[in-house]
Amino acid sequence: MKLTAIKQQVKNPDRVSVFIDGKYSFSLSLDELLSQKLKTNIEIDEPRLKQLKQVSADGKLRLRAMEWVLNRPRSTREFRDYMFRKKADPDLVDRLVVEFESKKYLNEAVFAKWLIDLRRRGNKSDRAIKAELSKKGISSQTAQSFFDENNDESDRLEKLINKKLNIGRYKADPQKLTAYLYRQGFSYDSVRQAIKRHQTD
Repeated sequence: MKLTAIKQQVKNPDRVSVFIDGKYSFSLSLDELLSQKLKTNIEIDEPRLKQLKQVSADGKLRLRAMEWVLNRPRSTREFRDYMFRKKADPDLVDRLVVEFESKKYLNEAVFAKWLIDLRRRGNKSDRAIKAELSKKGISSQTAQSFFDENNDESDRLEKLINKKLNIGRYKADPQKLTAYLYRQGFSYDSVRQAIKRHQTD
């Protein structure tokens, strides 16, 4: 087999289309093209063609992974789960984790602070937030400093109660509201005291 043409793509100038024996075979980024030292009229055997197609597939997956990671803060476990769903080769995943962490695309502390701030705005309890962080692979040590600062859980509980009291079934049944708040991770004492305040107002 012969590499008969290398053509820059019109819609994506950073990639080229590679033709084998006059037919399109695969695409590469410009960096990949240089690293593979490809040029026209060279002979390509079957193992080499298979290897180049793998380089192409890995490169495309890397670009998709980078777009996904940069869309919002991500934890490393989230990233590994994403790549598992994409059926990526484990060696590629390991390489990308090292690359993305070194470039700060993956940063556990940044992700933890982002998620805590987001869930606090949604009036989630600290217990619920910590459980979600753990599920996302964030250690308690990484997360704890963000809970030590500006802890407004009682304010969040009050906001959640006020919101739920606008719903008839909760307004008419304090026990149902209490059970809901327990399920959200708020402590027994804080819920009991907050409900008592609302009943005496």
